[in-house]
Amino acid sequence: RRPLFEEIAQIAATTNMDKSGYGLVSPSAYKQGHKCCGGCCDVRRASIIVNIVNIIISLLFMLEFIFIDKIVAKDEEVINDEEQLNNLHTAAAIIKKLEGLLVFFLMIKIACSAVGIHGAYTFSVPKVGVALGCYTVFLIFDVLTLSFGGILMDAFFAYPHIYLIMEMNEGIMSPENYINEEQSCCCV
Repeated sequence: RRPLFEEIAQIAATTNMDKSGYGLVSPSAYKQGHKCCGGCCDVRRASIIVNIVNIIISLLFMLEFIFIDKIVAKDEEVINDEEQLNNLHTAAAIIKKLEGLLVFFLMIKIACSAVGIHGAYTFSVPKVGVALGCYTVFLIFDVLTLSFGGILMDAFFAYPHIYLIMEMNEGIMSPENYINEEQSCCCV
């Protein structure tokens, strides 16, 4: 019997590009790609999940902006300190002025995440790149504004996109080979 590495080398030498042009199909039926979320899922599934979570978080922030006046009115009833009340009114005025711009940016995040979901679903590198680009831009903004929660979230959400693009470019993650790469502990 031949050693395993010779068998793998023989398979690699005889395997050609598949007809769709996506990449190599692994005949050995073992997972080659990266595992995400502590080994819970593959990067394609993780990209879809983090984009869905990003859309939900963005929608919740949009709802907060819609109801900010009611939140401020409710807080006015509870706050007795004049200085805290002035701070509340100042913050509410700033948010009101920036509300349109913030909602616009949130709509961009939602649109980019939707494109990213479609890109991961259809194995499209440019579409996944749109979502990654959006996370990168918001990560830079969070670094400049010292938003540590935003930095962590954007970096965590960009992570599966980076590996998904790398695996699609290497031919590891493709429609034909996904049967070997698919991994999930809870989402199937």
